[in-house]
Amino acid sequence: MKALLKLSVLSMLFALASCGGGGGGSVGGSVGGGSSYGTYNSPNILASEFVNSLNSVDGTYSTKVMLYSNETLRSSVAGQEDWFVIYDAKFSEYKAVSLQYIRSIVYYDYYSNNRAVASEFRNIEHGDIISGNLNGDYYGNDYEVVDLRSSGYYEGRNSGYLYEDEVSAKDVSLLAKESEQKAFYTKAAKVSFVYNVSIETSMSMITLGSKIEKMLSRANGELTADDSAALTSDIKALTGVSMEEFQKASTDSAAKKDVLAKVAAKIGTSASNLEQKFLPEVFGITL
Repeated sequence: MKALLKLSVLSMLFALASCGGGGGGSVGGSVGGGSSYGTYNSPNILASEFVNSLNSVDGTYSTKVMLYSNETLRSSVAGQEDWFVIYDAKFSEYKAVSLQYIRSIVYYDYYSNNRAVASEFRNIEHGDIISGNLNGDYYGNDYEVVDLRSSGYYEGRNSGYLYEDEVSAKDVSLLAKESEQKAFYTKAAKVSFVYNVSIETSMSMITLGSKIEKMLSRANGELTADDSAALTSDIKALTGVSMEEFQKASTDSAAKKDVLAKVAAKIGTSASNLEQKFLPEVFGITL
């Protein structure tokens, strides 16, 4: 079926889920780097860029990254964000910072820029200090001061988490596997957000996208009859509805209502999101 050719869209989810570097987002004002004054954030800022921006805001060149997020123990703990450790020259202390936190910081400006992130971070930090929280936010959920212990590891003052580099203490193959698993769950979380579906559905989408990507690369960009048959079965497993039912729903209003209800319940979303976004964008199906 022609609709199956649209399944190649799933391969694009990898680019969507793993995008990094470059511009920022707008929350009010112009979208993506416009010149209107409003609220912005920098959803792709890197640890190194954040540190460079702190140096610019503080007028120093001594703040630096000590451990990147792929080197910190806390980042590998289930349910935790991606944490990196810096030496903060302004306060002559070490700090652990959540990468997701700095990417979510909202500031007022005419465009999205990393320097504004660092400036707003300092404003937030100043507010915490004025409130008596000298070591970061109260629980260390966003950022916190860490102590470098004599045995060579960093320990959070508020959270108690350890941040030392664990690469040398683990088998390289195990680290690679853990990194792959974390990347998979990160992609799934982003796809879940973009398409407003359950995390289970988004994981199935990522898996199916990987399968399609392999099929297309093996067959020079064309799906074979066997591939189409296999994917038809995969679609039914993912949505709970067969392609024949989708076809009937496109010409029968009662069948359409029934199909939308079934699929919405299966993938964990609303019927309107299903009809207006998920089905047409992911599978090329318009009811």
